[in-house]
Amino acid sequence: MTVPARPARVVLVGAAFLFTLTTLVAACSIPSRPVWWPHPKRPVPTVRSPWHRGTRQLGIQVYWTANRHDSSDAVVRAKARRIIDYAIRLNANSVAVTFPFFTYSVTSDKVYAKPKVTPSPGHIAIFLAVAAKAHIRVTLRPVLNEAALVVRNPQAWRGSIEPRNRAAWFRSYSKLLMPYAAAAQAGRAATFVLGTELLSLEGAEQWPGLVRSVRSVYSGHLTYDQNFDEFATYTANPPLASNNVDAYPQFGLPNNASVARLTSAWDGWLGAHPLSVRRELTLSEVGIDAVAGSYQNPWDWHTARTKPINTRVQAAWYQAVCNAVSAEQIGGGIYWWEVSFDASPATPGPFESDRLTFLDRPAQQVIRRCFAKLSARHFDAAP
Repeated sequence: MTVPARPARVVLVGAAFLFTLTTLVAACSIPSRPVWWPHPKRPVPTVRSPWHRGTRQLGIQVYWTANRHDSSDAVVRAKARRIIDYAIRLNANSVAVTFPFFTYSVTSDKVYAKPKVTPSPGHIAIFLAVAAKAHIRVTLRPVLNEAALVVRNPQAWRGSIEPRNRAAWFRSYSKLLMPYAAAAQAGRAATFVLGTELLSLEGAEQWPGLVRSVRSVYSGHLTYDQNFDEFATYTANPPLASNNVDAYPQFGLPNNASVARLTSAWDGWLGAHPLSVRRELTLSEVGIDAVAGSYQNPWDWHTARTKPINTRVQAAWYQAVCNAVSAEQIGGGIYWWEVSFDASPATPGPFESDRLTFLDRPAQQVIRRCFAKLSARHFDAAP
C-alpha cells in the first residue's frame, strides 16, 4: 500500500517552529557572544617619554619586603604591574627597587637574605619583565636592614658596622649580591647599586674584587649611593665612580616654614657644589616624614613613628626639593622615598600609618607636577 505524502503540513510546522525560535531569540536578547568568550585585554600602560641619556631619571623608590602573599609568581606579577602603573601615572620614567638584606650585629662577618622577607632573584626577574613592557627604567638597590643593629645600640646604623673580619664580610656580601646582579643582567636593569651608605667600609681593600665579580655577570650601570653628610663635606670615598647621594640634609627650620624658605635652604645645600657636579648628580633617595619636627632631622624615622601625621610638612619639603632640582640644574635625576611594593593606590588606607610614604598624600600631587615640569628640561646626564 502506498502511503500518501504530506509535504504541506511538514513545511507549515517547520515554518512555525522557525518563527517561534526567532521570536524567542529576539525577545530574550541573547548576547552575540557567550559569557565565557574572552574579553579584549586592556592596553598595558607605558611610559610616554622613556628615559634616555640626556634626560633626568624621574623615579620613585619602591621598598620591597616579601611576605607570605608573594608565594605565587602571578601575584608578584600583578603587584609589579600595579606599582609600575602607579609610577607611570605620576609621570615617572624610572623606578628604583630597594630590597633588604640582613646581618646579626654591628661586628658580624655575615650578611644574608631572609627568604620570607627579602624578595628572591626570581621575583626580581618578574618585576623586570613587567617593567620592560612598560618601558620604564629600573634600578636595583640592596640595602642593609638596621633592625638588628639598633636593638643593641639605638645610635647604630648601616654606616657604622665594623665586621671582625672584613674579608669574610665581603665574601658573604658577594655571595648575596651575585644572583641579583645576574637577574639584573638578564632583565636588563639599567642600574645596579653595589652598596648603600656603607660609610664605615668605604676604602676597604676588598671593594675592587667585589666590583670585578659583579662586573663578570652584569654589564649595565654600576654605582654606589653615598650618604648626605659625606656629600656635603666632600668626604665620600665610594668604591667606584658615583654621582648618587641619599639626600637628607638637616635644616633648622620651623614646621611652618614657607616653601620659599625651604627652597632657599635646598638651593644653598645643593649649590655649594660646582655646576659640573650638579649636572651629573642623582638624588637617589629623598623624602621626609609627614610629621612635625622633620626639617631638623629628616633621616630620624625611628622617633617619628608615633607622631601625628602632618601632610603639610611633607608636601612643602617635596615642593622645595623640586624647585631646587630645577634651579640648581641637578641633571642626573631624583627618586622619592617611598612607596611599599604591597601598596594598592586604589585602597591606600592600610599604608597610611607609614610616616615616610607619599602615597595618597598631597606630596603625591607634588611629585606628579614636579615630574611633568622636570621632564621638559634636558641635560647631558649620567647613565
